[in-house]
Amino acid sequence: MIAETTSRRLALSTAVLVVIGGVTALAGDVSDQGSGGIASGVLRPSAIVASRYVAPDGSIKANVAITLSGGKIKSVGPAKRLAVTEGVVRHEGAVICPGLIDVRSKIGAFGQLIERAHSIDPAASAVDSLDRNHRDFRAALRSGVTTAVLSPGDNNLISGVAVVVKTAGLEGAILRDDGPLMLALGSTVWQYDRAPTSRIGSLTMLRHVLDDARRGQGHKRITDFVQGRLSGMVVCDEPMDVSAALRTLGSGDAKFSIVHNSDEHSLADELSGSGRIVIVGPYTFSMPQRRLSVASALSSAGVTVAFAGGMPVRSGDGLRVTATLAVLNGMDSAAARRAMTITPARVAGVDDRVGAIRVGMDADFVVFSDDPLRLDSAVLAVYVDGLRVYHADADPIEGSR
Repeated sequence: MIAETTSRRLALSTAVLVVIGGVTALAGDVSDQGSGGIASGVLRPSAIVASRYVAPDGSIKANVAITLSGGKIKSVGPAKRLAVTEGVVRHEGAVICPGLIDVRSKIGAFGQLIERAHSIDPAASAVDSLDRNHRDFRAALRSGVTTAVLSPGDNNLISGVAVVVKTAGLEGAILRDDGPLMLALGSTVWQYDRAPTSRIGSLTMLRHVLDDARRGQGHKRITDFVQGRLSGMVVCDEPMDVSAALRTLGSGDAKFSIVHNSDEHSLADELSGSGRIVIVGPYTFSMPQRRLSVASALSSAGVTVAFAGGMPVRSGDGLRVTATLAVLNGMDSAAARRAMTITPARVAGVDDRVGAIRVGMDADFVVFSDDPLRLDSAVLAVYVDGLRVYHADADPIEGSR
């Protein structure tokens, strides 16, 4: 039975990998239909019509028309009620999805986000390592990733703040450069030449820093974090680190998400009702089923899940592969779509701007040939702030990196 199951999983992995490899070729065979389509050169349309779209709740709904104005979404409604006639782009048979968001990315800063000198380093900012012209951003656009969260390394108790950046080089591409605040628990923090050197040392040091901040002492970013004015992400290596984070941080006003990737299903019960978003991934085909089903266990227990894509260490398809594997192992499809769109936007504190197709949001979305959870679905076009920045039949154009 074990051998048979392994054989089936290997066959599935091979088949899907072949599909991923053929996505680019498939994209070239799909063209826009009707007058006013991308083929006619409309770069900043007044409206986009598609056969389906991913709604804010993660479900897929039929026949949508999205009108745009000033880089924002002006209206979302049935295609048959569209009154606009000029500058309309039609994507027959396609699915419009909010731009994907990689909440654990290092694009444009790989190898430049680690600083080991101080275990408590709240003044550090990931924006200082960002190369906004790096080719990683073009690769992200081609994969449908329109927003990335870059954070300082996980090797300090407090590593500084993340930067949230759009992957197209338009004016205002940096959505925020002041958070979330990054914290870490576990062996990655321990150093032989400076404190802390152990788990008990880590927690003792962290408690002292947090107690000072609650008294209004210390760095403003830590004070803002404990008082709930600045959100955080806590990287937890082991299940016991998750318990320690909830015990140490969970009783106050601090708002934080948890990054954790073990295969311990019992954490779902502990995290249920905590109100914490849990970030998992990236997943790969070689991982055991027990680990791949953690997202489903968490979601089923009422825990909100976000996916990490891990670019550029992982390919641009990392988010979609993670979401698809989670669904194949029991996660609800709508929850999986939210986990790579609106939920990471909440983690990053930019859910008022990106992550959903609704009125007033930035006009950032991806046109897929089918459901983004299908790995044979190709990225046909990408829009950021209402401007078409990528098309499958051409190189990235004006406005892209």
